Amino acid sequence: MRKFSECYDVLVAWARCCAHLLLFAILAFANPAVSLAQDTENAPDRLRLGVVVASDEGTRQRVETFRLALEEISDLPVDLFLLETMGDAIEGIASGRVDYVRLSPSGYAAAYTLCSCVEPLVTAGPDDFPARFHAILVTKRSGDKVSLTDLKGARLAVGGNQAVASYRVPLANLAADGINARSHFSTLVEVQNPVEGLQALLDGRVQASLAWSTLAGEAKNGYTAGTLNDYYVSGGPGFKSLEIVWRSPPIPYSAHTVRKDLPDALKRRIRAGLMDLRRDAPDAYLAIEPSLPGGFEPVVHGDYRPVLRTFEDDYASLLKPRAR
Repeated sequence: MRKFSECYDVLVAWARCCAHLLLFAILAFANPAVSLAQDTENAPDRLRLGVVVASDEGTRQRVETFRLALEEISDLPVDLFLLETMGDAIEGIASGRVDYVRLSPSGYAAAYTLCSCVEPLVTAGPDDFPARFHAILVTKRSGDKVSLTDLKGARLAVGGNQAVASYRVPLANLAADGINARSHFSTLVEVQNPVEGLQALLDGRVQASLAWSTLAGEAKNGYTAGTLNDYYVSGGPGFKSLEIVWRSPPIPYSAHTVRKDLPDALKRRIRAGLMDLRRDAPDAYLAIEPSLPGGFEPVVHGDYRPVLRTFEDDYASLLKPRAR
């Protein structure tokens, strides 16, 4: 009887163990099933692609290869919406008239400021280096390394008040680093473009200038792209005497942006397909990124922090143009 009782106890324990394993299996697979069902339920019937026309009258024909590639990637029909300006693109994605649009970094920041209903998937770059650039502050090299503190009271060359890399981003991010450009420098001298700012610096009209650079590649050539590279390529005198004193955090070149309310599985599928697009369909890639042939890299919202700052109340008064 005792052996029977022991066998019975073992059988009961085994049955309980099986029941627990069955319950664990049900719980383990229940959430993905619910998630998949929710993704299927929320999946759109079509995807609405917005593309900025600007002055390109052949936009519809140019982007057709990308539209077809996006249909294959998303496994959905893709409708093309031509948008006149970047402002229209921002309004279109924020209002929900389109599901996907390529924005500039500041365009993404503006759209997020409007609704917090968008997210970036990928950015493109000009070459095989990381697809980022920096706003920079440049001065003339002296015997000792120059710091921002040394430039207090100096004249600073800046772009117009709507210039992203030579006004808005550097002023906001310098302030985030504890430097109020309007009080730290004696005068903000507006120049037509960053290269003119370098020329003003070398001519002695200002003691520092705002510019931009990839900061990738060789410094002796002005890096791979940006104001320093433009000046180096132009053969301008005094290039070797230029020194970078400050740099912003890295900024993506573009923002392929979607609505947050698209199913997560669809967003992951689109991101993965875009990452392979330059390799799998180079014509389709260049149709949407003709000026940035280096391929896509994944991005997240936080990558646009240096530009998002320019839309925050803490920096609004600093960026507001002063009366002349």
